[in-house]
Amino acid sequence: MLTTFKTLNILNKNQIYHWLLFLLIVGLILLKLEAMTLPFFWDEAWSYLPAIREMASKGPSLLPGSIDAEFYRGHPMLFYFLSSLWIKTIGYSLPIAHLFPLLISIMLLLSVYFITYSWTSSYFTAFVATLLVFIQPMFLAQSTFLLCEVLLGLLFLWSFWFYFKRKWIGFGIFMVAALLTKESAYCLVPAFLIIALLQRVLKEISNQSFIKIIAYVLCLFLVGFSFFIVQKIKLGWFFFPLHTSMIDLNEIGSKFKFSIKILFIDQGRGYIFLITLLSTLMSLNYVKSEFTKLKFIIIISLLIFVFGNMLFASINFLSNRYLLPVLPLLMIVCAVLIGCCNKLQVKVIIIPIIAIIGFIKINKSIEQPFYSDVELNYISMLKSQVEFTTYIEANPPTERIYAPFLMYINLCNEQAGFVKKGFKTLNADVKDSSNVYYIKTSIETCKELEDLIESKKVQLVKDFENNKAKVEFYKRNY
Repeated sequence: MLTTFKTLNILNKNQIYHWLLFLLIVGLILLKLEAMTLPFFWDEAWSYLPAIREMASKGPSLLPGSIDAEFYRGHPMLFYFLSSLWIKTIGYSLPIAHLFPLLISIMLLLSVYFITYSWTSSYFTAFVATLLVFIQPMFLAQSTFLLCEVLLGLLFLWSFWFYFKRKWIGFGIFMVAALLTKESAYCLVPAFLIIALLQRVLKEISNQSFIKIIAYVLCLFLVGFSFFIVQKIKLGWFFFPLHTSMIDLNEIGSKFKFSIKILFIDQGRGYIFLITLLSTLMSLNYVKSEFTKLKFIIIISLLIFVFGNMLFASINFLSNRYLLPVLPLLMIVCAVLIGCCNKLQVKVIIIPIIAIIGFIKINKSIEQPFYSDVELNYISMLKSQVEFTTYIEANPPTERIYAPFLMYINLCNEQAGFVKKGFKTLNADVKDSSNVYYIKTSIETCKELEDLIESKKVQLVKDFENNKAKVEFYKRNY
């Protein structure tokens, strides 16, 4: 009877974390409701969406060259395939299109919770890991974007889970799926080779198992790389020429420092790592006793892969969102170290502290004056762009209009979700003397236009502002 009561008591305590997880999912949905009805933003609008819509019209495919390479820019096609299949089957409306990445984001949170519990047998640690992912403005911003980074993070996570569970079919499926999603997934190959070597050195696996794992990982690499082989045969190149032209080995050092800042300092992550360090130091002896060899290997393995991904991102063009896929793995490492603290007082206050840090950083991201696709202020920028678009559609000028790149795409391309019919009078060249009207936005700077405004050669016709995010419409003075 006493044993049964204790079991029920443990289950009731665990249910608290299940309910907290449920509240996080509801919170994500509520937080992103407005974004679901807004058009596409930045790389969504000018790069991914046209490729997805083109593939939907021609038929979903994983083969290179199935659509114009300028659309998919040489990337592996799994995300385009899945997204085009979604909109072709479910619908093209803005809420339906944004629902697809939102569902992937929810799956990521659920997976972080399940996998962390699987590795630690602690619902507290599992929830801390999920909460740490949830409070990241980068994740929240990207959670409804038709971009592949959240999907890639989900595939990375399950690749590691299947690997350490020795479920080789599942491991093969998820690793190949990652390789067919984006080039950065190829960091998995050297990472798992190093992990297998580490396991062998620590005598976690035999020589025979080590050789089998190495051979299997290399076979998976060949399966994934077959995409680029076919691309070479069909199009004459392995990787998109524009991307390879951006490789500058002289900038690796500065880009790697920038990637450290992105992952370990920006958006309040510095405070998270400080809390992790303090929690670990407060219970160092307990951490040592809690750390089984397998748990140690898992943490080292995740860090090896994070480091490899940062190095890969430093070789080519670096955008903040490119590091999002490894962020859940890094947060799991933090949660495992925090969860090892055996002091009840720490466990009681740690979740509220993380929640407060998250609230402050999320609010700061909403108010951030610098606009990007990893900050939540993008919604304010979109709303201003929508208001401007409504105005200009109701009052369409017949003269030439200069538009910076992103607005040019938004107003030219019906698929971006802004206009029903693209404007024909737009001009991307600010220096063109035929321009009569000029568009200025908070997200893009143009020195030539700033000079025209300062010298009063143009006058403000109308401006549109949401939470400091502006779109201004100017007309040339004669």
